[in-house]
Amino acid sequence: MNVTRRFFLKSSAAVAAYTALTPARILAEAGLGAGDVRAVRRNKTLVVIFLRGGMDGLNCVVPYADPAYAALRKSLAVPTPGKPGGALDLDGFFGLHPRAAALLPWFQRGSAVALQAVGYDRNTRSHFEEQDTWETGVAGTTIHSDGWLNRHLLTSKGHGPIRAVSIGDQLPRILRGQAPAFAVRGITDLSLFPGKKEAEADTPAQTRLAAALEHAYACCDPRVQAAEAHGASELLRGTAQTTFEGIAELRAVVNQPYQAAAKYPENNELAKRLQQVARLVKAGIGLEVAEIDYGGWDTHQNQGALANGDASGGNYGRLLGGLADALAAFAADLEERLDDVLVVTLSDFGRTAAENGTGGTDHGWANCMLALGGPVFAAGSGRSRSVLGQWPGLGPEQLHQKRDLLHTTDFRDVLGELVGTHLGNRQLQTILPDHVFKPVGLI
Repeated sequence: MNVTRRFFLKSSAAVAAYTALTPARILAEAGLGAGDVRAVRRNKTLVVIFLRGGMDGLNCVVPYADPAYAALRKSLAVPTPGKPGGALDLDGFFGLHPRAAALLPWFQRGSAVALQAVGYDRNTRSHFEEQDTWETGVAGTTIHSDGWLNRHLLTSKGHGPIRAVSIGDQLPRILRGQAPAFAVRGITDLSLFPGKKEAEADTPAQTRLAAALEHAYACCDPRVQAAEAHGASELLRGTAQTTFEGIAELRAVVNQPYQAAAKYPENNELAKRLQQVARLVKAGIGLEVAEIDYGGWDTHQNQGALANGDASGGNYGRLLGGLADALAAFAADLEERLDDVLVVTLSDFGRTAAENGTGGTDHGWANCMLALGGPVFAAGSGRSRSVLGQWPGLGPEQLHQKRDLLHTTDFRDVLGELVGTHLGNRQLQTILPDHVFKPVGLI
């Protein structure tokens, strides 16, 4: 068994028990009582893919009909539909980058939409600060804030012990907080206790790992005794119970044979991780939230051109193609379960409207988001049914500080619909505090 350094991150509620910062106290400070914590919608799953580095949304959902677009990107602009390497038309104004062709059928059938010009008014253009902002849902004061997805888990009840999983080496900020969440590298890492085959192959390692976890929660453990001094042992034992129930559920999934209903692209790490998510969704264990990181989008130089005959689109095209191919395979694999699953992409920020002198783009402002799944409402009141949001334009006087795409949709309004409408948690002021919500019409 390949166990990662951060194989399993126990609920930080256990840590909270040591300092008497119990979830009950946190909820009370937020003005919520036990009766306010209600069950979420059954069988609904939200999959968040964080495109770390700042994805260039203008070359993903391409505003080819904006007269300023091609002028701003003389070497990077995606040609208009019908030309070699041209955009794949969505609505007569926007088109998809040709390397995202795998997503076009999902747009055409109404199972995918894009949101353009999404952001907020305090963007710092700093990777560190903006990733924190998008992961905490709090603008300007993220140092002591937990993730907005964890606050969703804390303020609602699920339908199984495994509500949230991050497929990766460590738990991202977006899932850190007082509620339980798992971080695993892959489906084979989800099993702590040895079954027959695993025991024969690696009995000592399996046994040591199981014993270590049991000891961490044992009644004789000094941490439990310390928790009792704070009157919080029940919380700690409750966390242990949730942990072991989750392990049992995950072992059952691992032991079940699985045959994907679609072919996933080879040599595509994102596709491998999405396949793990699909397996968990179809197992019916109550998975509610899944998070995956997909990095490499900080394209300051040699981003990749199409207008100059580079059919691959360079590094950016490779990344975008990998994203599109993985998403399309995931959607096909889920089949009818896609009706209950929503995938959404986040990123640090957009890129500058104009290309720079090294064949790339720099840190910008507003960006696009992609949404895929049965819950999307692909009939927006804006310009098209495929692209939602008010388009601000790319003219000199339309740009933010005369350099960036201006935001017209606040990202917290989108997040609010993800947890409020899709997952069914109405505690939006606790999940995304200090924000006045406006409808987006995504779901």
